Amino acid sequence: MNFKQIEAFRAVMMSRSMTTAAGLLHTSQPNISRWISMLERQVGFQLFQRVGTKLLPTAEAEAFYADVERAFLGLESLDDSANSIRRRGTGLLRIGAVGSIAESILPDALAIFRQTFPDIPVLLNTARSDVVAKWIATGFCDIGFCSVQTELPSLQYAEINVARGVCIVPRSHRLAGRATLEPSDLDGEHFISLPAESANRREIDRHFPTGSRVLAIETPYATTICKMVSKGMGVSIVSPIVSRSLGLADLREIPFSGEVMFRSFAVTSDHFPLNFLASRISDCVREAFDVLNP
Repeated sequence: MNFKQIEAFRAVMMSRSMTTAAGLLHTSQPNISRWISMLERQVGFQLFQRVGTKLLPTAEAEAFYADVERAFLGLESLDDSANSIRRRGTGLLRIGAVGSIAESILPDALAIFRQTFPDIPVLLNTARSDVVAKWIATGFCDIGFCSVQTELPSLQYAEINVARGVCIVPRSHRLAGRATLEPSDLDGEHFISLPAESANRREIDRHFPTGSRVLAIETPYATTICKMVSKGMGVSIVSPIVSRSLGLADLREIPFSGEVMFRSFAVTSDHFPLNFLASRISDCVREAFDVLNP
């Protein structure tokens, strides 16, 4: 697939019209149609279907569009990076991080960083661990913070924190007074879970081989899980780092008997020497973890 095909797909998704998409991209409607057809052949699934006069995206197109938008956001960040370099020279820090670290640790880490570097511009990009790894491998970011290691060559992973997962329940829940929880204690409970493809989800699921939980809600963001649990929507198992960073009054954290380890890594590339600012934010991230560690 090439950029024109992806650009055409994005324009059609935004406008729901090949004619309007052609106007947005200053080309003809037949070109848009041809690029979409070529893209469908390459991805191996239908992207759009006509219902009357409407052009509707398929479920596969919606899923694909989410990744396309993330890619375009990355391109927009490149514009921001170029503008910052023009304004301030090379004093720029570019960070890539998974959502759990970006939302729970980096605000505190950046507050520490700002005490010494109040005027340094920072670009923070958030994605899955595999995407963060690619950003580091290509030099798009100076340093990354991941929860899973990938097999991309030339990358170095330094473990910066390990936390044992805890059960979280609403403070008014029947289990809230327990000192510890066993997997069987969650039988029949509505469970709010990480996505099925997540490594941390697999670590959790191995403690529930019988499927006795009710998998009610799935979301990639641990902060969202904590907020849903605090509103009485279910229970879950998360890193205590995330739950403690939020400080939710209606959330009760209880040790879990099963071993579920949440790991965090700083990732750098052999091809791009770690600059001073990236090294400093790594230290600040460690300091922020220390504050929240059990």
